[in-house]
Amino acid sequence: MNRAADRCRSCGHQAECSTWLDSHEQADVPPDYCRNADLIARLRHAAGLR
Repeated sequence: MNRAADRCRSCGHQAECSTWLDSHEQADVPPDYCRNADLIARLRHAAGLR
């Protein structure tokens, strides 16, 4: 989780991400620029949400 947080802090899309998060209560996939998209996909798969 620390690495995921570090990726968020260093991505350079904080303002875009904040806006995206505010407008998406629930989403199937993160935005294209998300540096944690691979982690989110693996967690969704592990949870059976594919």
